[in-house]
Amino acid sequence: MLKELSLNKKEKSVVRKRIGFALKLLLTALMLWFVFRRLDPATIRDSVASLPLPLMLGIILISALRHYIQYLNWFCALKMNLGVKFKRKEVMASYLIAQPLRFAIPGGSASFAKIFYLENSSVFASFIATSTERLFLTWATWSFASIAYLCLFTTHVLLFRLGLVVLLVFIPLWAAFIMSSVPKTKKYLPGYLSQAPKMMLLQIANTLFMYLQYFLLLNRFVKIDAIETWLSMSLTNISNSIPITISGLGLREGFAMHFLADYGFNAEQAVAVTLSLFVFHDVIIALVGAGVLLTSPAKQKRIKQS
Repeated sequence: MLKELSLNKKEKSVVRKRIGFALKLLLTALMLWFVFRRLDPATIRDSVASLPLPLMLGIILISALRHYIQYLNWFCALKMNLGVKFKRKEVMASYLIAQPLRFAIPGGSASFAKIFYLENSSVFASFIATSTERLFLTWATWSFASIAYLCLFTTHVLLFRLGLVVLLVFIPLWAAFIMSSVPKTKKYLPGYLSQAPKMMLLQIANTLFMYLQYFLLLNRFVKIDAIETWLSMSLTNISNSIPITISGLGLREGFAMHFLADYGFNAEQAVAVTLSLFVFHDVIIALVGAGVLLTSPAKQKRIKQS
C-alpha cells in the first residue's frame, strides 16, 4: 500500500512538472509573439546577417572566455566542500552538460542535474555547491542593475535606491550570516568564506566581458558609449532572473527594446543584438554540451543526508 502511494506521488510529481513545463513553453511562445508581432522579421534577419565575420568571431571568442570564467566559478563552488577532490576534466564536463539542461526548464533549474555527473560527499553538499554558484551569478546581475537603477531613476526616492544597492551588493555577506546561523550549513561556512572573494571577482569579470560583447554589437548599429551600454544592458539582463520563459526569451528582447530606445535604437536593432548574443553565447555552447551529455554517464553518487 505504501509502495503504491509512493509511486502515485512520483507519478503526480512528474505530471505536474510536465504540465508546468508545457505552460512555461506556451508562455515563452506568447512572449515571443508579443515582441515580434509589431516587428519586421526581415529587418531583424538583415541586421543579424550584416554583422561582419571578424566581429562574430570576436564575440564567440569572448564567450569562450566567459564560459571558462563560469567553469572556474563552478569549480570554486565545489571546493566549498572541504576535503573532496574533483577532477578538472569531470568538472568541465559537468559544466558543459549544464548548458543544454538550462533550456529544459524555464529559470535553468534543470541545470542542477549536472551534480549527478560528479562525485561528491552527499546530495546536500551538491545542493550547497549549485546554490552558491547560482547565488553569485544572480548577485552580479542584480548588483550591476541596482547601481544602474540608482544612476538612471533619479526621480525615485534616493533612500530607497541606496537601500536597494546595499541590500543587493552585500548579498554574499547576508548569505554568510544565514549559513552561520543554520546548523546544517554551518560546516560549509569556512569553504564559503575562502571561495566567495574569488567567485565575486570571477562574476565581475564575466559581467564586464558581457558588457563588452554588447558594446561591440550595439555600436554596429548606433554609436553608444561604454557607460550607456552598462546602464541599458544591466537593466535588460534582469530578465534572466525572471523564471517564466525559457532562457529569458521574449522577456530579454522586450526589456532591450525599452531600455535601448532612449539611446536611438529601434526595436529591430535591439532584438537583433540580444538574439545574436543569445546564439553566440548560449546556443553554441549548449550544442557542445549536448554532445558531452550524450556521451557522459551519470555518476553513482554517495547519497547521504549530511
